[in-house]
Amino acid sequence: MTRRPEDDGPSLAALARESFYRLFADEAIPLAGNIAFRVVFSMFPFLIFLTALAGFFGSDELAQGVVNFLLEVAPEELVKPLAPEIRSILTVPRTGLLSVSALITIWSAMGGVDSVRVGLNRAYDVRETRSLWWLYGINVLFVIASAIFLLIFALLIVFAPLLLQLIETHAPALRGHLVTLEQLRFPIGIVLLTGVVLVCHRVLPARPRSVLAVLPGVLITVVAWVVMSAVFSIYLLNFNTFASTYASLSGVFTAMFFVYLAALVLILGGEVNRVLEVRRLMRAQGETSEV
Repeated sequence: MTRRPEDDGPSLAALARESFYRLFADEAIPLAGNIAFRVVFSMFPFLIFLTALAGFFGSDELAQGVVNFLLEVAPEELVKPLAPEIRSILTVPRTGLLSVSALITIWSAMGGVDSVRVGLNRAYDVRETRSLWWLYGINVLFVIASAIFLLIFALLIVFAPLLLQLIETHAPALRGHLVTLEQLRFPIGIVLLTGVVLVCHRVLPARPRSVLAVLPGVLITVVAWVVMSAVFSIYLLNFNTFASTYASLSGVFTAMFFVYLAALVLILGGEVNRVLEVRRLMRAQGETSEV
């Protein structure tokens, strides 16, 4: 049987064209706006919950450590207006993890997770069949698991310099071969970002997919986010119009606009995965019919 060129899959141009067509057909632009609003709206409640959880474990400095790391990895021009407000939240001791305010905080943070779920369901062209209570449970677990993971990561940040110092003391010959946390800051940030996007694609949609099935969209999302962060930083540094348009609220609207673009890219990653999935199914059906 002669193999046709189209059997090798779509070209990159055709894949991009079909993915962007689906992006607009699925009304991703207003959906990304909803995600941006709810993510920014839930950002501070999530930090409050993170601080309360760290206080529950007896170390308020864990929350400060992980937030400082994330602020240093994020584009400086983007987080600079928000950094003072974020750090002011972390300075307030919070130990009432099971208080009414903490439960309201978790509920607020769930909004961002739920919006991402809706966006990915739309991208993967699946209808939500899970019960409302099941979805609430997923959202709550996602928020709590994210906070616990970040606190565990903060422990690694705290103990990594101590471990490096211990190695240098007892094995000075290895000193020139060791890398510092500062050198690994951005690679670690990209790995964390990739892991978060991968979990979102695997856990939140109504129909789970394998890691290999979602990996193309995940990698496209992460690469696009890194490029977008660099371009957006250059724009804010040289052509910033948010300050003159929104005055004292420019920091909030800058963050919201960036998250809006990031949400579009996240949905686009799901659209790419869906297009590839449809192409694989069509190719498999074609091969079956030929046999």
